[in-house]
Amino acid sequence: MGRGAAVACAAFFAAAVLALPATASASSDPANVPWETFLPALPSSAAVQPHAVPFCGRATPRCIDTEIRRLRAAQTRFGCDHRGVFATTYLELTLQFRRTIRARPHFFDDPRYLYLEDALFADVYFNTLGAYQRGKPVAPAWQIAFDTARSSNVNAAQDMLLGINAHVQNDMPFVIAALGIRMRNSASRKPDHDRVNEILDAAYESVVRAVQDRYDPLMATTNPSWTFADDAAGLEMVKEWREGVWRNAERLLAAKSDSERAQITQQIQQYAAGWAQMIANPLQVPDYRAQRDAYCVARLG
Repeated sequence: MGRGAAVACAAFFAAAVLALPATASASSDPANVPWETFLPALPSSAAVQPHAVPFCGRATPRCIDTEIRRLRAAQTRFGCDHRGVFATTYLELTLQFRRTIRARPHFFDDPRYLYLEDALFADVYFNTLGAYQRGKPVAPAWQIAFDTARSSNVNAAQDMLLGINAHVQNDMPFVIAALGIRMRNSASRKPDHDRVNEILDAAYESVVRAVQDRYDPLMATTNPSWTFADDAAGLEMVKEWREGVWRNAERLLAAKSDSERAQITQQIQQYAAGWAQMIANPLQVPDYRAQRDAYCVARLG
């Protein structure tokens, strides 16, 4: 699917609700083909291995609980600030992650790596939030997402997509590259990366309903519960994004010089920024911001 067509579809359906279906039978959607699991990892080194990260010195499920507390606090702090849309999305996804690992302790080949990845990924998000609030430079995709949340007349589906795009396409390649893409025995970590897509699938409805309940009644129109069309379109787009994330992490680790790595970094950021511009621009309804704010205040008191 071309970028323009994909964004037009996503902006209408708001379907890409999430940065994470390994088996077709596990999905609630029809025709959920796990094509990404058939794409092998490229040859790479096992030199980079996971390590302690902020808020997760020891890789246990408690790291997930910590991020849930931090995200709940962010959601509460934002109130009706439109940045709360992505914080709510992120929280619902992390809750589903915790439910999955509790119900299926052998879901991942190396769950400890996922605990560290989740913590580092969240830390990048919170650091970016802090930088923006202090007026410091942030990646272009995040700048567009935050500026749009601050002043634009977009709907909550667009706010959600802007946050997902920035966090997944812009941030995740660097997180994965920092923690490594192969186990010590050289086995690829891509199967676990692909399995996270199943968590996205399982969390889809809870994310949409949570955003609808707090921020925008239009979600009931853009993401209705009575059809699978938006689920399939958006989840396919996010799977495509996450496949690109893995390939960009491979590129970062394969870079032979600082200049080559800097060039790849620039390409990653520009690509995510291009998506952000397209997501933010198509649908701007005059005065819709005021309508959303009034709805949120009524819902949250």
